[in-house]
Amino acid sequence: MKDTPYGWAGNSPAQEFDNAAADVYLGKYVLVGVTYLDSGGQVESSVQMHGVVESASREGITLSLKGERAGQSWTMPADPSAISPARPGRYQLPETGEVVENPDFICTWMVQKPQAS
Repeated sequence: MKDTPYGWAGNSPAQEFDNAAADVYLGKYVLVGVTYLDSGGQVESSVQMHGVVESASREGITLSLKGERAGQSWTMPADPSAISPARPGRYQLPETGEVVENPDFICTWMVQKPQAS
């Protein structure tokens, strides 16, 4: 299992994220994929994780992770444009082989290294 990626902290770029938006996610199960790109845009690595939303605010959405990362938490930006309703079904994580059944949401992030100056 790869290390859990560092969580995100800061102000959300999504200004419309308010208490009503936060309530949509609280207690929901989320499947997350994070892809890391080098400065040229080539994939270096990826991480998948899943868990239940324990808190949500403009400062970020924090998941209580499950499966192989149980006991850890991870915070992502409060950006609804990166979060989509999941289609019902079984999702297998390539990294661990874990199967997540019927998550409520799927969220994907791409993190790119800056260009060298």
